[in-house]
Order: sequence, then structure tokens, then C-alpha cells
Amino acid sequence: MRGVVAVLGNFDGVHLGHRAVLRRGLEVARERGVELVAATFDPHPRAVLWPGDEPKLLTSLDLRREELVRQGVGEVYAIHFDRALSKKTPEEFVRDVLVGEIGARIVVVGENFRFGHRASGDFGDLKRLMREAWGDAFAVSLQNTSGAEITSTRIRALIAAGDVGEASRLLGRPYVLRGEVIEGDRRGRTIGFPTANVLPDPTVIVPARGVYAGFVRIDGKGICGLHQHWGRADIRQGRESGRGPFVGFRGGSLRSRGGRGVCRESARGEKILGRGGIECSDNSRCRGGAGYHAAAR
Repeated sequence: MRGVVAVLGNFDGVHLGHRAVLRRGLEVARERGVELVAATFDPHPRAVLWPGDEPKLLTSLDLRREELVRQGVGEVYAIHFDRALSKKTPEEFVRDVLVGEIGARIVVVGENFRFGHRASGDFGDLKRLMREAWGDAFAVSLQNTSGAEITSTRIRALIAAGDVGEASRLLGRPYVLRGEVIEGDRRGRTIGFPTANVLPDPTVIVPARGVYAGFVRIDGKGICGLHQHWGRADIRQGRESGRGPFVGFRGGSLRSRGGRGVCRESARGEKILGRGGIECSDNSRCRGGAGYHAAAR
């Protein structure tokens, strides 16, 4: 990867703000006729520096890779973040990682990017150090909507509050969750609506408890009419799962195959009926929102 253009950041969610950085990186890479590489950090820096205080992620590393490639990136390079990396000075980070490992000639970042030990380096330092290494660096202005910056933190808060429609608008795509289809109580099939119980990655944020409408893709075919209920506690694993009946699906068990689901809109919050029943909205439609990916176990 010698002489590449590198876009650098956490890129959690690959949201509209990140896409502005990616577009600038693509422009520079095309002008110079070189490959565009997206450099992201894994695990999240806060998971290493402040264990237990790290944020829930919008995208797992695998989904982040897919979204970055979908935006035109030629290769995704995951920088392993550990204590040793956190102690590198800005000069060491540029020399050892950006130039040494990635082979960057040009680096593109958001204007608020910080790096090096105790976040001591800013964009001015990055540009100076890259020029000293016979390269260059460019900064992209932060993107705003509704008077506020588009950030991963803002989108996480929206999802945690159940506003998957607004979160998806800032992401520029439906919010997607991936998880394992696990054995449920088999109650749905007794009333003619079998459900899939999805246990998501514990590091990824899930919507607030409630009912969400959307669709699922199974074997490349889209099926509308999914009511997802997020918030069912799975005692065996100490985590919450999502579940929903796939209206119109007659293709057998999901536990033996993969599927990709997209929850388009929050119908409303959770309502408890009698002994734990969940009321679903009858007028939920496929439009606007979040989602999940049901992977075979």
C-alpha cells in the first residue's frame, strides 16, 4: 500500500459526516490515480483507555468494512488500538502507522481530528508532519443538520431513545443490526405468526424497548410486514434480544439460513398487555428507519 490516500477516523456508523470525508478522499485519490484506504481503529479507543466506559457501537467492524467499501473505499485497514499505540507521540504515530504501516502519502480527516498521546496532536500537527514526510493532509469541515453537528454520539442517543427514523436520516441509510437467531419460546407459531429471536452483538447499540416496523431480506428476497419488538430479555445470555413475525414468509426455519432485516420505523413504545403480551400497531408501514441482520447460527 505504498503512496495511497488514507481517510482516517473511527467511522463508527459511516454516517453523513463520515461520507463527506470519504468523498474528499475519493477526489484526491482519483486526481492522483492511487488507491483510497480507510483507516479505522479497533477496538474503540475508549474501550482500551477507559474500560467499561466505552460507547455502544453503531457498527461492528465487519459492517463498518462493508459500508466503507460501499462508499468507494478500495481497502479498509483496521489499526489495532492498544496501550502501546495510545502512548505514541503525534510524530511516532505519523511515522510508524500512517507512513510506515499504511503507506499513506495523503491523509484526509475531519477538522476536529485529534491523535497522539493524550490527543496532543491536531490537524495542524498532522499537516506539518505529513509534509515533513513528503506528503500532505487535508481537513473536511464538520457536517451540520438542524443546527447540530452530525456525530456518532448524536446518532447513538437517537437510537437509544427509539428515534430510528431520524437516526437513519443522519446515517444516510437504514440502521442495521446483526445478530444470531436463537431459540425462542415458540409462542408465535401457536397463533400462526412464527417469530425470529435475534440476539445482537453485545458491543452494538440496540433501539429503545418498543415496536418497530420494517422488512427482512431472506435469500435475496424482500419481505415487508415485519413487526420487531426490541427489549425481550434473554436470561441465558444476560442480554436483550429483538423478535418479530415475518408476514408472508413460508420458507422454513431462519435458524438454518442468513437474512438481512431493515426496520423502517418505530411504531410506538412498548405496551404490556395482561401477562406480558405485546401490542403491535396495525398501521405500521415500511418507511423511514433502522434495522438488523439475522445471521444463521
